[in-house]
Amino acid sequence: MEDFYCVVTFHVTQHALIFENFMKESNIDVKLMPVPRQVSSSCGTAAKIPCELERDIKLLCTKRDIPIDDFHHIINQKGKSWFSKYINR
Repeated sequence: MEDFYCVVTFHVTQHALIFENFMKESNIDVKLMPVPRQVSSSCGTAAKIPCELERDIKLLCTKRDIPIDDFHHIINQKGKSWFSKYINR
């Protein structure tokens, strides 16, 4: 079973907080979270966002001059941890 989601990364935590506030004011569902292991970033905070709104969010951030690092599409394969890989050998 796979879980697909998108995150936005930032250079500094303050940018993540500004982003979160603006998205909430714009009625866009957002949740701050630690940066997933699959992604490297200067800041340890990422924002989970609806993937289908990526283009709209990028436009909003550009118009409002909200600094973001990058957008990432994450596939979280449930049951694919190192432990389950070890047992399945």
